[in-house]
Amino acid sequence: MMNEFLHKTWNYLLVAGKATLIQLFVLLGPLLFLAFLMNFLARKNEELSYKTLGQKAYLYVFGWLGTSVHELGHAIFAILFAHKISEIKLFTPGSGKSLGQIKHSYTKGNPYQTIGNFFIGIGPILLGALLLWLVTWLLFDLNAVNIAEKQGIHINYRIFTSWDLIKNTAQGIYEGIISFYQVVTANHGEYWWKVVLFIYLFYAIGSSVTLSSSDIQGAFRGFTYFVILLLVFNLATIWNGNFATRFFDKTGNYLSGFYFLIVLSMALNMVFIGILFLLGLIISPLKTKKPAKSKK
Repeated sequence: MMNEFLHKTWNYLLVAGKATLIQLFVLLGPLLFLAFLMNFLARKNEELSYKTLGQKAYLYVFGWLGTSVHELGHAIFAILFAHKISEIKLFTPGSGKSLGQIKHSYTKGNPYQTIGNFFIGIGPILLGALLLWLVTWLLFDLNAVNIAEKQGIHINYRIFTSWDLIKNTAQGIYEGIISFYQVVTANHGEYWWKVVLFIYLFYAIGSSVTLSSSDIQGAFRGFTYFVILLLVFNLATIWNGNFATRFFDKTGNYLSGFYFLIVLSMALNMVFIGILFLLGLIISPLKTKKPAKSKK
């Protein structure tokens, strides 16, 4: 009798644990994967910008905006998750510590505020993508989400399960980017300033949506708490059906347009990286070495 009880209990735990892993993958898998790639490309873009343009030139022409957006990404989600903000520094290049900083605190043990650490940590990527969507809409009356829907782009956990789905999604993304490019460049001869402003904003914002080690640590704390609460929820409800997974599945389907915008931003980051790399090859030989100081 005891063995049967233990066996049923173990199976129940396995079912709840499996459901939790699936739900995490469904809801956060594509977001975390794209956030990792975006962080890598933006960091590489920023690194080449420092090297090619010079740190001061980059920071005061482009970095001030990207850094401000980065810190606002943290601040906005800190407010949304009821954290107490004690200090906001959007752009302080002369501080000697960091270019910007947001200090916030929360009540330990509060589930809502603790989970908020995850979204606060990745806030720069979320806000950056949202602002880039706003830029394309205001400048060109272009909705990147609608392009994703028109091209049949479905970026969700299912693309990891089939090579054909990966190919179809990649084809849809390619056609979506081409469609986006055609709209931006078509019939804007007299409004050339829109294209220039578009490139400036995408470069300034897109090159600064990187995550620091403290951002990742904070996000991990919130993510861990979210996993624990989700597991507890499944343990309490899985006996009544796996309705949470179905809910997360439907929610994930609505995020494809947002994910496409992140992919679009990554594509532009790759273009900027290529341009900066070529500029570096041209500029590097032209730079003269500083003469060594004579010893007295």
